[in-house]
Amino acid sequence: MISIHKEIKRCQQNQLSGVLGTIISTEGSTYQKPGAKCFISSDGTLTGLLSGGCVESDLIEHAYKVLESGVPQTLHYNFQDEGDIVWGLGLGCNGKMNILLEPYEPEMNPASYIIEEFFTTSLTKQIGQLIVVEANKPHLIGKRWLLDPQKDQEELLNIEYPEICNYFLQNTIPLKPGVTFVGGEHQLHIYSEITTPPPNLTIFGAGPDAIPLVRIAKQLHWYVTLVDHRAAYANSSLFPEADEIIVYSKDQYPPVTITSQSYVVLMTHHFLQDQMILEGLNQSDAAYIGLLGPRKRTEEMISTSQKLNTIDDFSHIHSPIGIDIGSKTPEEIALSILAEITLVHRGGSGLKLTELKGSLSFSPKRGVMNY
Repeated sequence: MISIHKEIKRCQQNQLSGVLGTIISTEGSTYQKPGAKCFISSDGTLTGLLSGGCVESDLIEHAYKVLESGVPQTLHYNFQDEGDIVWGLGLGCNGKMNILLEPYEPEMNPASYIIEEFFTTSLTKQIGQLIVVEANKPHLIGKRWLLDPQKDQEELLNIEYPEICNYFLQNTIPLKPGVTFVGGEHQLHIYSEITTPPPNLTIFGAGPDAIPLVRIAKQLHWYVTLVDHRAAYANSSLFPEADEIIVYSKDQYPPVTITSQSYVVLMTHHFLQDQMILEGLNQSDAAYIGLLGPRKRTEEMISTSQKLNTIDDFSHIHSPIGIDIGSKTPEEIALSILAEITLVHRGGSGLKLTELKGSLSFSPKRGVMNY
């Protein structure tokens, strides 16, 4: 979502159009599931993958046709057809998927602004959307509505075709990714989904060891905020992948927003800076707070702080930070840190999968593997 949002912004700046591709339904084994998205810019830039790279060239060809016509189109891919050599072999999947292609043309299509709003809003809050993918009246295809799951949907009365939204919402609760048939006058198929904002990794400290941490976090499609009082360190030339860089005055708490979606790492390598930041973070809603360095350093940081030494419970503080994978290099340490953060975020067990599933055993007589 972040990468597509950035690409849409680039298209805005360069007056480019594009096509948004969304998987609206799948059957069997597929590389991606409903809700996965890609964006094809009019200059040929592809952002995001919907398959292992096998259908993307075909998608691009169809995308140019959608731009020419200005009309959304649904593509159907069947990887189960044994006679289809192109799609049926070597994909690592054995399923079907339907992909909706929608034109993004800010100068010509008002719906493009709703697409922009969807991606912008999804970075900071949960948001739902409905899209008409089939209808007996062609002008309805591509019609979309944005929904705030936390608000009263009475506001639907002020939108176009409110009866469609009301009918859909009354009969499809809870909202899940996928296509639902809505009968009545319009005979519609509506795709629905709810997205949640990506986790925000907030890193205090822009030293060299933060570089692999930012890089790996971006590979996980997290939103990364880098915070440091040294402008010579905290800048886009050293951290081109960071989504946000905040430079603050050394003696003041950084002006950074911490929410329940924030996963915080303190690695300034400066005792008093880490202490000041930890004092401010302790009362925040952060989902995770981790400190780089030995536990003894963190204990001293707490015991010498008038704001922290009266607190009894520090179970929410992770120190030392990371999971024991035998890390040695900065890249391995970054991997260890993000492994622990992902564990907290996703709610995993931290065990090796072989410990959960059992080890493999091979029987030469039967020629099969047992679990």
